[in-house]
Amino acid sequence: MKNNIKHTMDKFDKFNQSKNKFSLTLSLIVMIIYYIFIFCVGMFPEVLGYKIGPSSITLGIISGISIIIISIATTGIYAYVTNKHFDRKQNEILEEMQQCGIISDGKLTNPDYTKERK
Repeated sequence: MKNNIKHTMDKFDKFNQSKNKFSLTLSLIVMIIYYIFIFCVGMFPEVLGYKIGPSSITLGIISGISIIIISIATTGIYAYVTNKHFDRKQNEILEEMQQCGIISDGKLTNPDYTKERK
């Protein structure tokens, strides 16, 4: 029984690590793009001021709109992956935890389970 509990808790930890890693990766992508844009505004304002064609649209405006689109896209990717994969996996792990007696009614039955693994 102890071995089964340890296996389930390890599975839960790996799940949390992968979910956190995924969300951190998407956040870092957006942050890096944003900070590169801010760096370019500070260091190369004339480049971002280039007009595209005969209109008054500049490279800076296109870059800003691109950052917004990338942010929306990464949010959509996160929502899709979470709804499609993470939620299903989380429900499977929670069911397994209930079967092992680790949780009951959504609450940890014995707080020592987390201490025992360390």
